[in-house]
Amino acid sequence: MQTNKLLTITTLMVMLLLTGCGGKDTPVPAPGTVSLSSPADSTACLKSTLTSGSTASVTFSWKAASNADSYRLDVKNQKTQTTTSYNTSNESYTLNLDVNTPYSWDVVAINNTGKVTSDVWEFYLSGTPSSSYAPFPADLISPASGTVISTKGVSSIQVTFKWTASDPDNDIASYAVYLDNTNASTPLIATQMADSTIQTLTSGKTYYWKVVTLDNAGNSSTSEINSFQLK
Repeated sequence: MQTNKLLTITTLMVMLLLTGCGGKDTPVPAPGTVSLSSPADSTACLKSTLTSGSTASVTFSWKAASNADSYRLDVKNQKTQTTTSYNTSNESYTLNLDVNTPYSWDVVAINNTGKVTSDVWEFYLSGTPSSSYAPFPADLISPASGTVISTKGVSSIQVTFKWTASDPDNDIASYAVYLDNTNASTPLIATQMADSTIQTLTSGKTYYWKVVTLDNAGNSSTSEINSFQLK
């Protein structure tokens, strides 16, 4: 009996030693949510610090995310549809950007466990104060670019097009939709208020589409071009 008791105690001690010395460290959780601060979403941002006649200094800021080791700021020029990324360990970053240009931006919180991306915000960097600003280019939701839609052998199917858009002045008047099999230069709908449409399309083709947003002052903006296939 005494031998069994001694063996049990010895086993427990060995297990404790193994746990203390050879056990795995508790993994660090993935970063928490990133909350953006400024520039504010869907606003016209006037030049605060003039860099030159065509650029202005803009400071992006956000709230610290839990467990984040670093951040990646992604800034998209919506005129050129190009995105540039910047790495930092701070909760702010200052850039010189072209004026009279719409932008979108987000922040990615990063650590060794993973990455978490914030919401995407938009702003218009204005050269001078104005009573009317152009709408932001529409975000095409569906069909997403690169999508392959199965037609299940039928010659044509109905496809639902959806998009979202916003305007610093909140005065979007209408949308125009372009669709064809080459470069989205063919008007499909000249003007409509709804942010969706259903179209019957022929199977076995690749389609390209875009949306032009018009506001009450006559300003307009053009979305990216998305392509999709019907097979």
